[in-house]
Amino acid sequence: MPATVTLSTTTLARSVGASEREIKPTSTSGLTPGLQLFVGDELMEVVSLGVDSWVRVLRGRSGTPSVPHDSGKVIYLGRADQFFGNDPVGAPHNSIPVSPHINVTNGAIWFARGDTLPGEYARRWWQKQTTTYSEGALGVQIETLEPEAST
Repeated sequence: MPATVTLSTTTLARSVGASEREIKPTSTSGLTPGLQLFVGDELMEVVSLGVDSWVRVLRGRSGTPSVPHDSGKVIYLGRADQFFGNDPVGAPHNSIPVSPHINVTNGAIWFARGDTLPGEYARRWWQKQTTTYSEGALGVQIETLEPEAST
């Protein structure tokens, strides 16, 4: 059974406007030209690594909108074939090719959940990631993603 590839993540260290062509992630580890980055509802492609952790990107890949993103947003890193143009269908197999399943067409992020039992009786399902917002100290907005990983 092939192993599941879990997409690496980092976060935006600085907010980025819709027309900016450079982003600043908190880490550039694993970033190489041609790699795809998914943040918010937008797919980007790494063009080159710059000075002081700046990354030059092509915005709005695969028909996604080029939109502003706040600092702290999660960035998923993967090859082009590790992102999808559809939501998952049916129950996830015990071994899925990529986690999470990201539909770049609608921005939905799906995680496989449940137990992987021996044989054909696995009780598994796809759970769509949701975002909730709350207010923290001094009125700072806190964003919580659920789930954050497959089980």
